[in-house]
Amino acid sequence: MTGGATGQQPLRNAIHLATVLAAAWVLLVPRPWDLAGIAAVLAVVAACDAGRLHGDFRRGLETALPGVFRPTELPGVSGGTLLLAGDLLAAVLFSPVAAAGGIAALAVGDPAAAVAGRWYGRRRGLAGQKTWLGSLACFLAALPAIWAIPGLGLPAAAAGAAMAALVERRAGRLDNLLLPVAVAMLLGLWAPRD
Repeated sequence: MTGGATGQQPLRNAIHLATVLAAAWVLLVPRPWDLAGIAAVLAVVAACDAGRLHGDFRRGLETALPGVFRPTELPGVSGGTLLLAGDLLAAVLFSPVAAAGGIAALAVGDPAAAVAGRWYGRRRGLAGQKTWLGSLACFLAALPAIWAIPGLGLPAAAAGAAMAALVERRAGRLDNLLLPVAVAMLLGLWAPRD
């Protein structure tokens, strides 16, 4: 959920950060209810995406959630739908510990990259481009978020944070979908087996 006008970013980042609750959800809620919960939220957000194709509904969403949807997302799939799809894929494909690490890395790493990249980009006249400072911010935010997951130590957190920074930097518009899956796949090497 990076990019867009500076005025849009605070609310988008706050929503992004709130999705860290999905990491706790997959750790604390037993299967299949953890997957069902994420799938239900994904269905609501995807329905909003579909509704954005219709003028009255789109205007209502833009009034209720100003700046959350980028103009470039109309009528495409929103970053929120991609984020929840990535969270669900990570939870389906990997252990709860590995999935929680991937979900947490996205929840904190992407907004950190957006804030740092926007600050640096604005000062350097490079707005809209990924910056090394943004990648570093993603790594530094994801490291403690992953390390806080029970069962994952510092080596796993460092590797997962590096993967998060790499995917956030290189995946473009699909970073919300690919980042939690890539990080969870890597964390699966360290995560305890369930």
